[in-house]
Amino acid sequence: MLTNLFINGCSFLTPRPKDGVDTHSGIELSNLMNLKLKSNLAMGGRGNERISFTTKLWFEQNGYIDTFAVIGWSSMMRNDYVTNDGWKKGRIPNMDLTWRSWKLTDNLDFTKKQIAWDIENTLVMKFLDNVLDLQNYFLLHKIPYVMFNSLPNYMTAGSSDFKTFSKAINMERFYNPEQSHLEFIQKNNLIVSPKDPHPSTEGHKSWAKQLKEYIDANNLRTI
Repeated sequence: MLTNLFINGCSFLTPRPKDGVDTHSGIELSNLMNLKLKSNLAMGGRGNERISFTTKLWFEQNGYIDTFAVIGWSSMMRNDYVTNDGWKKGRIPNMDLTWRSWKLTDNLDFTKKQIAWDIENTLVMKFLDNVLDLQNYFLLHKIPYVMFNSLPNYMTAGSSDFKTFSKAINMERFYNPEQSHLEFIQKNNLIVSPKDPHPSTEGHKSWAKQLKEYIDANNLRTI
């Protein structure tokens, strides 16, 4: 029987008290699912490699029983790395591009010319690898879960190889892959402010409600 909820992601799964937002989608979902919020590892600016690794580490340390996992993927532009001082937040080297300004069509050619790097295929490859790796981990240990994109990711972009590879992902466990949480709150005017495109209190509650309905409709509490 499920009793606990585990969460990992970026700032879209954290509260923002300074902006008057004292909740987040994870808290709201735990209440809707009647589960105890056991752990929330989400952190502002966190990249997907770190989300995947720290999720697996937490379950290895705490066990696999009675816990439902919620993963909000960050932007594939974010590249965390490990140093002697621990994890560091990174971006594409020598580039001032973040999820706020990134546009595939606008910046791809410039990026390739500057650093001779096929950035699109590299980022898509890493993102799909992270998703599939964590899905396989959850399946191996029979951990029920749901995933979604907190920030826009391009799951069918890149070369034909990656479009084929993306078919290996269990999309039933991936809520609304065509619309990220960011895109949802922007479309419905549920952001903190025009200068701060993070979820408002209602933006968190609305997203959690949709997640709960999706989880129940697809019987995702078991695996």
